[in-house]
Amino acid sequence: MSSRKKYEARCTRCLMRQELCLCAQIPQLNLATKLIIVMNKREIKVPTNTGRLAALALPHSVILSRGVEDAPYDLADHLPRDRPSILLYPADDATLLTPEWVAAEGPFHLVVPDGNWRQTSKMRRRDPVMATLPCVRLPAGAPTEYHVRKETKTEGLATIEAIARALGVLEGPAIQKALEDVFHLMVKRTLASRGVEKG
Repeated sequence: MSSRKKYEARCTRCLMRQELCLCAQIPQLNLATKLIIVMNKREIKVPTNTGRLAALALPHSVILSRGVEDAPYDLADHLPRDRPSILLYPADDATLLTPEWVAAEGPFHLVVPDGNWRQTSKMRRRDPVMATLPCVRLPAGAPTEYHVRKETKTEGLATIEAIARALGVLEGPAIQKALEDVFHLMVKRTLASRGVEKG
């Protein structure tokens, strides 16, 4: 079967195979926090990309595609003016994202680079607006549940896992759980389609 036929057999919204479509299970979470995902162009049509899944659950989110020829964007145009934005990126000088810090310094909007470690580090260096945003990092937590794609770093998380944990701090644990639930369903269905059972 050609790659084109394989693509056409997928849901055009969640990009899962039609029989595995998640759309009916994706929650609609209307938050005060706006999510801006800056996605590497190589991730745009990857079915196992989880940044897209997070955006589908957050109606006020935005996905910007980094590196697409003839489609430039200015990140500044997408940052709301009602509160500052923070970048979820584990830079050496990143602030630990905690409820206490948010209560003292927030509220915030959230910018998240989406790609592998090398791609996201390039984004931060090359995007002049992103480079000015204060970085935050997540507290230590459970290892990734993303068994669909290989993770090169032990502390690495799927994009939606990182977003869920960050929004758990910014918006509360119910939001984190809602995102994690649809993520776990995606992982389970994907692995089952490959003949791998996951509880």
